[in-house]
Amino acid sequence: MGNPEELDLIFQGFLSKYGGKKLAIATHSRADVDALSSAYALSKLLPGSIICTAEEMGEGAKQLAERFLIQVQDLESVDRSAFDGLIVVDTSAYTLLPQARGWKILCIIDHHRPEGRDMKAEFEIVDPEAPSSAEIVANLLTPDRISQDVAFGLAVGIIADGARFKSARSETFRTLAWLMEKAKAPYDELLAIAEPEPKEEAKLAVLKAMRGVRVQYGGGYLIATSETDSNESDAASLITEAADVAFVARWKDREKETRISARARKGVSIPLNQVMGEVGKELGGAGGGHAKASGASLPVHTDEALNKCIDVFITFTEREKN
Repeated sequence: MGNPEELDLIFQGFLSKYGGKKLAIATHSRADVDALSSAYALSKLLPGSIICTAEEMGEGAKQLAERFLIQVQDLESVDRSAFDGLIVVDTSAYTLLPQARGWKILCIIDHHRPEGRDMKAEFEIVDPEAPSSAEIVANLLTPDRISQDVAFGLAVGIIADGARFKSARSETFRTLAWLMEKAKAPYDELLAIAEPEPKEEAKLAVLKAMRGVRVQYGGGYLIATSETDSNESDAASLITEAADVAFVARWKDREKETRISARARKGVSIPLNQVMGEVGKELGGAGGGHAKASGASLPVHTDEALNKCIDVFITFTEREKN
């Protein structure tokens, strides 16, 4: 998938069949601003829909919700019998939204690669080449169906999930340009929410991860690993300012699983989404994402999870040489 005309045709089919139904729109756990802005845009198009997520939202998503008074409910507490079905945005893996089990999933809108994908829906709008779900949603809705507030949110989502355009394509800049015009917002105002100032506890979590970094050389790359109590993705991103690849683990006691965030510098040729997909398969969990930013949820403790990440990554480098 990924052809714009094909995706638009699928979306129009979805609207034709379910546009007037009572729907819940759900994002992945710890929703980021890309996920929330996409759900917000869809909710404006679908009267009577509600936005749901799981766990506390990320800081950027919180700020966006406060700015536009976006109401978000906990999917676990929603009575699914009161709804005709579920739209899932910015994920297609139950490991990132386990609360979706038991729901009738009508539509998936996602930009992640297929590793770890185990959700199925009647309508699937998936473009793995898109840097963000916000870009997909913006081009499905078109300028005439997007308000100033929605344009602001989607623009922030594109900036945030594209890591300041490291994974951008030409379509990304065209889409962002018309969204900014519609939003009547300068770039620095959008960036303030796309990359919010972290709170003190987040800074401490990242510093803790930095203090515990272990480094080894393997497959021609400097591989760094660490552990933290939260903000593992932020820590992994910061560590790759120096290391080639970073795997940062967080143990989730309630779920009895390790959450891994993996990041790589642009010069790393090994696709982390495939690495984490293989790690998930070997350890009985699930993994996937993007070539340079990926993750996994694994039913083992952090040491075993990190060791497996290193082993699989080095195996991929050996395959590449052959």
